Amino acid sequence: MLEQLKVKNFAIIEDLTVNFNEGMTVLTGETGAGKSLIIDTISLLLGSRSDSDMIRYKENTASICGVFSSSNEELKEILTKYEIPILNNLTIYREISNSGKNIIKVNNHSITLAVLKSISSYLADIHVQNDTYRLFNPEGYLSILDPKNDNKFDKLLSDYLKKYTKYLDILKDYNHIKTGQKEALDKLEFLQFEKEELSNLNLSDNIDKELEEKISKLSNYDKIFSSLNEAYNELNSEQSGIDSLYNAAKSIENINSFDPEYKEYSEKLLDSYYIASEIKENIYKQINSLDYDEDELNTSIERLNEIEHAKSKYKKNVDELIKYLHDITLEIEMVTNYDEILNLKDMELKKTHSELITSSLKLSEYRKKLAKEMESKIESECRDLDLENTIFNIKFNEVDLNDYKNKEIFKNNGIDEIEFMISFNKGEPLKPLHKVASGGEMSRIMLAFKSFLSYKTNYSLMVFDEIDTGVSGSTAKKIAIKMANISKNTQVLCITHLPQVAAIGDNHLHIYKELIDNRTKTQIENLSYERRVEEIAMMLSGDKLSMYALEHAKSLLKK
Repeated sequence: MLEQLKVKNFAIIEDLTVNFNEGMTVLTGETGAGKSLIIDTISLLLGSRSDSDMIRYKENTASICGVFSSSNEELKEILTKYEIPILNNLTIYREISNSGKNIIKVNNHSITLAVLKSISSYLADIHVQNDTYRLFNPEGYLSILDPKNDNKFDKLLSDYLKKYTKYLDILKDYNHIKTGQKEALDKLEFLQFEKEELSNLNLSDNIDKELEEKISKLSNYDKIFSSLNEAYNELNSEQSGIDSLYNAAKSIENINSFDPEYKEYSEKLLDSYYIASEIKENIYKQINSLDYDEDELNTSIERLNEIEHAKSKYKKNVDELIKYLHDITLEIEMVTNYDEILNLKDMELKKTHSELITSSLKLSEYRKKLAKEMESKIESECRDLDLENTIFNIKFNEVDLNDYKNKEIFKNNGIDEIEFMISFNKGEPLKPLHKVASGGEMSRIMLAFKSFLSYKTNYSLMVFDEIDTGVSGSTAKKIAIKMANISKNTQVLCITHLPQVAAIGDNHLHIYKELIDNRTKTQIENLSYERRVEEIAMMLSGDKLSMYALEHAKSLLKK
């Protein structure tokens, strides 16, 4: 959960500290008071992009600091992976500067924005007002269906992406062979010369670095031999003290039982003895294997010069030269052995395509299982939200996988395209969600998705920015109850203009603007029961408090 938020010089927020509690916290206030600014600061802590325009007027930097508590084991693995200290709480700090030198720290350890996004995926989910419109865009449906932090799904997707990349590479080679024969024919003689020149170099990975090391060793043979000899003689002499280390360790071993420190001394002395002995033996082997060969030195220098010349001539490093040799060899084969090379590449393409299909179908089948679970849960959630007759179905596209040269059916996330199909009324057929749902229905459907998500993930925080837009009356109360139910397992922050939602919260923060020294500042008040009554009464009546509104507010809070 988010325990504390500190904000300085962010838009109209000058200096603000907010402490949050478990359960459901509602945020209310006039339009423009700064409610969404609070959500914006939390979004920054979770990895959204910053902009210098966010900095308060006349200030050079803005800072946001959030303190989270989380027991998520997968989050700890991520922190360990990036060498971030694991403490009782997780503190995320961001500083935005006019100079562009922005700072991101987790537990006082500097990280990148990409790492912050990896961490935040285990912390929280934020719904902003525009998120509901994602349901109007079928292209984003897969991102809603695909699970977060699901190891099996991640492995299936990773396997698919490896095979997809391999397939694209081989298809590219195949198409290049088919279209590149004439071009290769025109420059065959030149390509054969380049192939011979590069082949004669016997290139391998890092060969230039290896030759430089060999030349350096052979050129400094006398110095190396002399230094190793001196070191060995020192370690092998009677005055070296190596045997003394062993003897000292054994002497202290006799008194180990009297003090734990003595045992530590004897163990360290023995370690030192064994390390020194091993070094002595290795030096001895080095001396015996050391050999100076002037011909080898001259050959290595000559070979390195040839490689350096090739690097300069072709303007490529060794790795690029190796790849270039592969490419021109393929081009030569296209001319000299076209039919055979095309046939071999065709067979390779078919094999890779078959492997990709297998991987694609496994990923698709897993998605279909997830879809069945989602369909049932979304219908159940909708019944809680005054959409009792909802039938929800996830429709998958049909794909023809027979054409092994058609890469268009494969995408970065698989072969699936889905459509959310829905019917809100008995007797009505299923239709695409984005075509039939009204604004109020969309809000409730999105809340149904978020409620489902809260049970499927280990988020410690869910944030809702006016997800209740477009509803009123008994439906508003059911939306309030749904968010309250989510808050039993996950901390919930909710911006709302509905009194029914404001009344059901465990905690109530009122956000308002204040003019101090001719500067507008956002302020936050943690409302007492009496102030909650007044705030909810104002939400009910609009302009001014009335006895009826006050009594109604008390009734809502009591319920």
